[in-house]
This record gives sequence, C-alpha cells and structure tokens, in this order.
Amino acid sequence: MSGRGVDSGGKVSESAESDRTGGPAEQHFCVRLPNGSIEEGPVVDLRNPTRSEPPALALTRAIRSGCPTRRDAPTVHASPPGRTHAHVARLEHDTTIRTRPALVAAAADLGVETSHDDDLAAALRALRALSPAPIDDAELREARRRAADAGAETDRLRERAATVRGQVTALREAAVDDATHPSDPDESLAEAEAALSDVTRQLSAVATERVAAAQRLRLLERQARSARDQRNARIRLEDRVENCRRRVRTARVATVSDAFDAARTELRQRIDHGALADCQPDLLDALAVARIAPIRAPVLVDGDLADALGGPDAAFERLRAPMLIR
Repeated sequence: MSGRGVDSGGKVSESAESDRTGGPAEQHFCVRLPNGSIEEGPVVDLRNPTRSEPPALALTRAIRSGCPTRRDAPTVHASPPGRTHAHVARLEHDTTIRTRPALVAAAADLGVETSHDDDLAAALRALRALSPAPIDDAELREARRRAADAGAETDRLRERAATVRGQVTALREAAVDDATHPSDPDESLAEAEAALSDVTRQLSAVATERVAAAQRLRLLERQARSARDQRNARIRLEDRVENCRRRVRTARVATVSDAFDAARTELRQRIDHGALADCQPDLLDALAVARIAPIRAPVLVDGDLADALGGPDAAFERLRAPMLIR
C-alpha cells in the first residue's frame, strides 16, 4: 500500500509507507463481539447469516470509546480515532458530510502546516495570558451610593454647622451688649455652643467617611476601567484568533483539495453503479475524504457499499482505511 505525505509545496503527495497514513500495524484492529467471538484484521466483515450483528450505534460507540465496555457490548481494540474519523465514522448509502470541515480535519491529521500557524499560536498564547478581570457592577453601584450618601450628609451637616455657628456668634454678641439680663443669653449660648460642638463632631466623622467612600469609589472605578480594557482586549484577541483559524482552515483545504478532487474522480469511476445506482454527492465526498486522510481507527462501512467498491479487500485498497463491514 502506498502512503501519503505533504510535499515541499504544501500539497498532499504519495510517498512509500508514509507514517502519516497509518501503516498496516496501525490499521490492524480487533473486535470482541458480545457472544465472545473475536475478529481481527484491517478489515472485519461482520456479515454472517448465522449470527446477529451488533447495532451500528454500538459499534460506532465502541470504536470511539475504546475500552473497557460492558460484557454485552462489542469492544474494539484499535488506534484512537483522529480528527477526520468523526466525519467518516459511518459510510453508507445515505451518508451526509460537511465537506469543508472534513477536509480541514484531514489536513490536520496529515500534519499539514500553513503560513498562519505561528500567528494563530501567538494569538492563542496572548489570549491565555490575559487573565479575566470581571466587573462587579453591584459592588461599584454600592460604592457610588455610599459616596453620594456621605457627600449629601456632609453637605447637610456643613449647612447645619454654619447655621449653629451663626447662632453662637449672635448670642455671644448679644451677651456683650445686654447687661440687664445676663443669665438668659448665657444659657442659650451654652446650648448653642453644645449644639455646635455636636454637629462639628458629626461633620468630622461624616467627612472622614466621605473621604473613605470616595477613595473606595475611585479604586473600584479604576478596577472597572481596567476590567473593561481587558475585556475589550480579550474581544480583540478572540477576533484575531478566529481570523487566524479561518485562514488556517482555508489554507488547509487548499492544501488537500487537489488530492480530494482526484480521489473523488477515481472513486466515482470505480464504484459499481449497478450496485449503488444513485450514489449521492455526499457519499462520494465522504469516501474521498476517507481515502486522503490517515485513517487509523476503523470506519463502519455498509455491506452494499463495500460490494459496490468491489468487495471488502478492494474497498480497503481504495479507501486505504481499516473498516468494519456490516
């Protein structure tokens, strides 16, 4: 079997026994069926009229999950599935596929590198290094409320202190001018001075609280601005990462597109259209993706499709992928 690689121009090329395709040892797998029987090889044909086949879903789950499994479920010992496997895990007459994402996965499994990889890696590193800085809006609102309340109370007490101070001044002047009834002004003056002392004490306490509230508010506002700046920086980095990923995907698709088109053309010519009269475009795409990708975990192939490809051995040679046929 010939292997596949990536040539110096970035295109997928044929090279003898390339490690990227998965050699025969990597494509060999073993299936333990619920009845205890064991089948192995790069191709396992489960079609047997004397026994019941495990459901396709159970086989697909066994391929993806590996071991261990329940005793009443099939077990597949194989190489772990690559990225492409999810797109071609089941090949049957009504297979559907998202071709572009499948080609991106195939190129990634082939180890295709692009000129945008370094930019993407740098953007991801920058994004991971940017620590999240959440904005606690509730705490900021509470700090603003306290600062406003402290400011309003300070202003109220200042006005009150000014009023009482005016009363004290007036009473002192009256005490100097009125010598006929000295006791009344002295008593009123003492009460006013006590009131002034009390309001001055309250004003000092509230002013201290106002300063502390203002300092706390400034700190939280700086933190909020920093958090917003970091959030905006994160958004810009996320956009940069997505743009880089998009360019990487485009470059990967371009790298494998010629090989994919060639595989699709060849498979269209090789399929026995008598056995598969109305072969759907999605099925051809899936088969071509499976052919160009380094498939190591077995794919589940419908028996009619395997026959349309010339039988189990021919299907294996044409798809170059380990397969479970049912």
